[in-house]
Amino acid sequence: MPEQSIRYSFGGDEHLFAEIAESMSLPAFFRGLDITNRLKAMSLSGILDICLANASFQIRFNPDRISPQTLPDKVKSLESARSITHRLNTRIIEIPVYYNDPWTHETLMRFRDRHQSPEQTDLEYAASLNGHGNIEDFIRAHSHSPWFVSMVGFVAGLPFMFQMVEQEQQLEVPKYLTPRTDTPKQTVGHGGCFDCI
Repeated sequence: MPEQSIRYSFGGDEHLFAEIAESMSLPAFFRGLDITNRLKAMSLSGILDICLANASFQIRFNPDRISPQTLPDKVKSLESARSITHRLNTRIIEIPVYYNDPWTHETLMRFRDRHQSPEQTDLEYAASLNGHGNIEDFIRAHSHSPWFVSMVGFVAGLPFMFQMVEQEQQLEVPKYLTPRTDTPKQTVGHGGCFDCI
């Protein structure tokens, strides 16, 4: 499948936004990582900040030092000249997870009126939605593959963790219809295709 072209747009006078794909995927993320790493290595005068997200990136620049008319072309030139990196500087962190614990269970039961399937617990709903016959199968699918932090945001320090499996095996669960106003501290949550703490 050919890569879709990256969509560029300006955000005010100082930001260039690049949307690599409409939805998160490992190829979209690593394409953005490759482009932003090579852009950083260019050390272009006037680029103040480069912020990679899940399937996009944003560049903050000084329009007095780099022209808004030329910046998109410089970034676009990096789209086709792909660097081949087989190694990433990263670290592995194991996070113990207590599934189906009494504290999160008590909390989620208080918010059933905000859920797509009020008669099921969150784990039961996630299991059925992802084609798993029971909670144990869902937990196995969730816990037996690596996840990586693709970005940090929403609230300070919140890691967006993406499962490193084939797209067809991605666990996906919609967020509540109306957000919960309480979540126990240090819990692992799942919304869309992302885990968070």
